[in-house]
Amino acid sequence: MNTQQIFRDKTDKIVKLWVEAVINCYPDRSRPALSSNMDPFTNPVGGMIREAAQGLVLAISGADIQIEQIKKSIERLIKIRAVQALSPGEAIGIIYLFKPILRAEILPQMNKPSSFSEYLDIESRLDTLAMMAFDLYVRDREVLADIRIKEIRNQYAELKRWAQNLNSNAPLGTFTGCGN
Repeated sequence: MNTQQIFRDKTDKIVKLWVEAVINCYPDRSRPALSSNMDPFTNPVGGMIREAAQGLVLAISGADIQIEQIKKSIERLIKIRAVQALSPGEAIGIIYLFKPILRAEILPQMNKPSSFSEYLDIESRLDTLAMMAFDLYVRDREVLADIRIKEIRNQYAELKRWAQNLNSNAPLGTFTGCGN
């Protein structure tokens, strides 16, 4: 049996197991809401996890898909992980939750010695996807940092304008806080 056929037979199970593994990374109080419904409108995070799982499984399997399609399938999930209070390892580590699943579901199906190199290719594709996810994560964190910097600058400018108005409206000979 070739790799594509093995993945066709196991895709639904792999997606389900990975989605469960990712949801189990969230705090106990969040898990029921995330796992109850994968509809992208009523449960956007759960829907994004499932969407990312399907795209990642396609990419890991070696299916002929465009790099932009792969990026798109994980980009939204990584954006959410970038704004959450997670370390980079926690944010990106969910990609590696595929490894034990692949070893349990795919590796036993590849029972020929020559198939082992094909399996190693699968794990290499997973490593490449993790690096792609890390690049997306860093980009998203940079965007957040830029937004925060702009927000601080705007607050400073507003505070400065307020202070200038306060000083310009003060009567002569009044204490202005400038060490008179």
